[in-house]
Amino acid sequence: MIERGKQLIKEHKTALLAILLVLIVGIAYAIGRHSAPEQTATEKPAVMTQEQTQDTSVLRAQLDISRANAQALQKRLTEAQAGQRAPTVTYHVTAPTVERAAQVVERQIREDSPTLPRAAREKSDRTIVTPITKDTDGEQLPTEKQKVDVYKINLNKAHKIKAGVTQIDGKALMSIGYEQGRFEALAHFDGSRYKGATVTYNIIEW
Repeated sequence: MIERGKQLIKEHKTALLAILLVLIVGIAYAIGRHSAPEQTATEKPAVMTQEQTQDTSVLRAQLDISRANAQALQKRLTEAQAGQRAPTVTYHVTAPTVERAAQVVERQIREDSPTLPRAAREKSDRTIVTPITKDTDGEQLPTEKQKVDVYKINLNKAHKIKAGVTQIDGKALMSIGYEQGRFEALAHFDGSRYKGATVTYNIIEW
């Protein structure tokens, strides 16, 4: 049975590689369409409470991110709110309450206000604005110690489209590839002619 399968692959190698190329193009198209709403979400900072930032399901739903990204983000937010990560920059906003201050900051980021520090205006995959009203033990902070945290988040990208050049026997071939996690597939072209494909799989990562 295995030998028969190998024989079929040898006989139809070109057709199988062409199918692989079509799959790569199809996946790239689907990812492009899926990323459109995510790109819109990039420009909209989310105001979230401390409790919401500690709930991976809320992070995943409100930020439209993967489960793995939500879990990693929740861990980092916990560290930041516990004071284990120092802020990049600190600035002051005048508002009657910390919740109102969070709304002011969210609007400033959304409108790319020049009054914001450069770190708060930097482009990122997601932005969270959180009024900090409780300490690490869950106790209410005095008014003078309450603050607004701004988290600029760059996500771990699960899907990647690649383009480059492959050199074989002194001949340059254009290469187009798709990567997801440990899997990577490349299709090679000589001008407009399809010449072959390469599939790789990372066996060790660190």
